[in-house]
Amino acid sequence: MLALWLKEVFSLLYSLVAYIVWALFLMGTGLFLWVFTGGVLQTGAAEMEAFFSIAPWFLLFLAPALTMRTFAEEFRTGSYELLATAPLSPWQIIGGKYLAVAMVLAFSLVPTLIFYASIAWLAQPRGAVDHGAIQGAYVGLFLLGLALAALGLWASTVTSHTIIAFLLGLFWGFVWLIGFEFASELPVGQKAQTFLAYLSLMEHYRSLSRGVVDSRDVLYFLSVSALGLGLARLQLSKRHV
Repeated sequence: MLALWLKEVFSLLYSLVAYIVWALFLMGTGLFLWVFTGGVLQTGAAEMEAFFSIAPWFLLFLAPALTMRTFAEEFRTGSYELLATAPLSPWQIIGGKYLAVAMVLAFSLVPTLIFYASIAWLAQPRGAVDHGAIQGAYVGLFLLGLALAALGLWASTVTSHTIIAFLLGLFWGFVWLIGFEFASELPVGQKAQTFLAYLSLMEHYRSLSRGVVDSRDVLYFLSVSALGLGLARLQLSKRHV
């Protein structure tokens, strides 16, 4: 599994797609943080709310872009058949690929710490920012990325076409990120509305962004990640029937 993980990490790092999505993520979130309406240069307020408001939407595209080739490309080229005969269980194959994507997602967040340091330096008095809320939002952002990546990985097991895998990952990511929240506004009864709102990843992300890392929110993100990986495992098992 370690060898597979390293192979996948280097495959992603040598992929032009990874650098394109990294650049778009950093440039896009940076513009929203500093330049666009509500940004630091517009308001003069040393806060990262604009970054954490827009970052989930960039992750919605970033995660499936990183996962779309994990299995779909293997199916297309026929190399999955070789991988399936290796001394690895399906869970080890899924785990190796998923952990590689998780590491690359973490890499994409590290440069944004420059935003954090800059905001803290600009604050008056210096360093007077809500560190708890910022750090909680970073935890939420990474967990959100993991959940979206798991759904994207599942999408990649469904097809041998990378573009279709990307679109499926984007669709399911949208459903879990904000779709359930939209559905909770329908006239379906108070209990159903509450349940649908609870299913929204964005709802739990907002909770963590307040600076309180609640174990229930963490558990929910991990549960969605486990669901995505479990569906990927189920899909792979169909290929061996």
